[in-house]
Amino acid sequence: MESKLNFEAIEAYAKGYSSKLSNELFANKEKISGEDILKLPIEQTGLFVLDSIYQTWRTEAEKLKSPFFNYEAEAIRQSIQKLMNVLSKNISVKRESFEPLLINAVKNTVLIVFFPVTFYKNLLHDENRNALSLISLLKFIRINKHVLEKIIEKINDSNALLDNPDKLIKDIFDSLEALPQKHDEYLHEFNKIMPLNIHDFVIEDSGEKEIIEESTKYEFIAKIEDEEEEAEPEDILNDRFMGTAQETIADKLKQNQGANSLKSMLTINQKFMFINDLFDGNQEDFLKVIDFLETCGSHEAATLFIENNYLKHNKWKVNAPQVKEFMALLEKKFIS
Repeated sequence: MESKLNFEAIEAYAKGYSSKLSNELFANKEKISGEDILKLPIEQTGLFVLDSIYQTWRTEAEKLKSPFFNYEAEAIRQSIQKLMNVLSKNISVKRESFEPLLINAVKNTVLIVFFPVTFYKNLLHDENRNALSLISLLKFIRINKHVLEKIIEKINDSNALLDNPDKLIKDIFDSLEALPQKHDEYLHEFNKIMPLNIHDFVIEDSGEKEIIEESTKYEFIAKIEDEEEEAEPEDILNDRFMGTAQETIADKLKQNQGANSLKSMLTINQKFMFINDLFDGNQEDFLKVIDFLETCGSHEAATLFIENNYLKHNKWKVNAPQVKEFMALLEKKFIS
């Protein structure tokens, strides 16, 4: 089952963040400029605001068109572009007009940083977007821009948006050579204005919620050897998980055919979050661990492996939201 995003929580955070930031921006001035917007704590947020202003201007420009004049003439197109360049250097906006744009920009920044798959799905489902507007959006994107470049490449190949945008996004993320950017620095910047907990933005069903709450109470010490026992080498899997010489990984996989597969349970957002946050961007290490966990015969064996190799050596912090989500997924594999 795919995790669902709590858009109400994202909306509430965006409103709170925007209110606090606006208090700072308009403390000593009635209006702010384009330069002020570009200097927002997170550059991407300011760029999303400018994109909204640009899209509004395009809509207004469309209303200016008249049946008596050829607005497609090159001279007129050049004049309109010059006007746009002049206007862009003379942005002047009051708080009541700016704050709604900021709220939307913060929501989009949260999505493109922490949930890039959802951001790009929403983008392709936006009725106000077409191939041309996606190309113009390129200059306003700084985070995970390579995904948008891939989308435009696909659109150019087919000369139109594909009929199934969700499949297009899945195919693009599955084939990415460069993983989505790490979000640690952005989390730090968000927290400067208003504390952000990514876990608040994910909705779990009642069973999943219990698992996540319970994951904060894991008593790993009771499941592992004495703390004073010498730690095993980190790069060697505990022999007890490998089974006997006669019991191969293929045998264990066969035994677990009735169990949920971690790979099938992982959402794309989770996959990239785990790779970036828990495996330092190393996709190969992530896949090796997932493959091994698939062979574990019990939840106890799987959690003991994670404890011995990651938690005991402080590679992972037990209370980190990403670790909680990974452990909840692991438990779900064995209890479902």
